[in-house]
Amino acid sequence: MTTRKDRNVRRIVSSIEASLHPDKYYEFDLDQSGFPVFSDKNIAFVNGLVNNDSNYTWIDQGTIHDKYVDASNGDACAIREAVYFTNKMNSTHLAAVTVKGDQDTLMGKMNAELKRLCEIKEDLQGGSGEKGDEGEAELTGGTLITAAYLVSQYANNNKLASSLLEKDFEFRANLVASIARATTNMTYRLLPEEDPSDLKCNRSNFSFATKFCHHGCRNLSRREVNGSYIYDTDNFCIYDTVVGTMLPYYADAYIDYGSNESEWLNEWCKKYNDTPLSRYGNRYAWIRGTINKLVATPDEDVENADAQVARGYLGYLDLYSHIVDGINEWRKQENQTVGSNNGSAPDIGFHEVDLMIWYFFKGSRLDRAKDKMK
Repeated sequence: MTTRKDRNVRRIVSSIEASLHPDKYYEFDLDQSGFPVFSDKNIAFVNGLVNNDSNYTWIDQGTIHDKYVDASNGDACAIREAVYFTNKMNSTHLAAVTVKGDQDTLMGKMNAELKRLCEIKEDLQGGSGEKGDEGEAELTGGTLITAAYLVSQYANNNKLASSLLEKDFEFRANLVASIARATTNMTYRLLPEEDPSDLKCNRSNFSFATKFCHHGCRNLSRREVNGSYIYDTDNFCIYDTVVGTMLPYYADAYIDYGSNESEWLNEWCKKYNDTPLSRYGNRYAWIRGTINKLVATPDEDVENADAQVARGYLGYLDLYSHIVDGINEWRKQENQTVGSNNGSAPDIGFHEVDLMIWYFFKGSRLDRAKDKMK
């Protein structure tokens, strides 16, 4: 992968037909690699695609907003539903745990306590009552465990709301880590007499935790202005496979510091990755390898695993924040020369960058992009 200076990645040089629109009326502004830039036109285009995609409109966004707000303010039912919706909408696949020995007995004991912690009431016929009077979705496996953790910590208080609005990077990282590690820590808590080596519960639901915090934070600050919604807070960047794969490209393209444009990025890689650039062969692979280490599940026997996950998100958040800063600097510089940007070039945040990368590169485009970056 060549340097940004060599390939001039931030320059718009062409447009490409969106794969979903063969009638050629919709086109992306692209750089020289055929990847989208963060122009106003592109951002509006992606927002329009998402807003009209049935994969995202199967549930009313106002309902989602209310659930996240109520969950953040301590409503136990809303916490359960926010966990369910985050997992379903984002396909994060919160996995169940397995144990050696009498699986049914141990899991039955654990599930009964989880439902109590989740404040799920048993019905009069002896059923679980998970669906509730208003058709609340049934929680099972990792979804139930994660919801139980969040209810036990945040029901009947507003601590989650204040945590989601926290500006301190380390505080945010610790919050993400606590949610990511909920499956593991709740299992150890509920089955204290079992040998930890017999509990197959070492999980780091990193992607889910970032998405839960991202959507919760943004919805807390939503307000309506002239018929449109404005989100005043965007504190949590999302990790998923698509975004994590493409971030190295945009990091190399947009992070500029001092006379040596690669200095900050090189130091970031060295801080979080003890494998040198020479072992990877190119900068894209080095940055991608560093991200992989940050988001990896800690080994089962690692001490302070929660702290390791928090450090991972802190490093990821630091990288993503610098990318967003660089993109916004580019938007300011290009607002007179890039026709699709308006004159004011308003700053964008994690949400716009995440949505652009994910929607453009999902599916077969991601494989083609990876081939280009080898």
